[in-house]
Amino acid sequence: MCMTDGPFLLIDNEQETALDDVASLLVKQGKLCLIDVFGKQREIEGMLQEIDLLNRRIVLA
Repeated sequence: MCMTDGPFLLIDNEQETALDDVASLLVKQGKLCLIDVFGKQREIEGMLQEIDLLNRRIVLA
C-alpha cells in the first residue's frame, strides 16, 4: 500500500480540511488537538467516527 498520495482529509459534515502539515492528532474530551510539524497546536470540536487509511480520510461524528 502506498502512503504518499497526498495529505489526509479531515471530514466534518460537508466540510473537508486537508491535513497538510499535521504530524499528530490527539483525542481529548469532545475535542481533537491537531499538532503540526512546527509544534503549533489547534483544537477542533468533534469526536472520531472513522479513520480510513486506504482512502486517506478521518471522519468526525
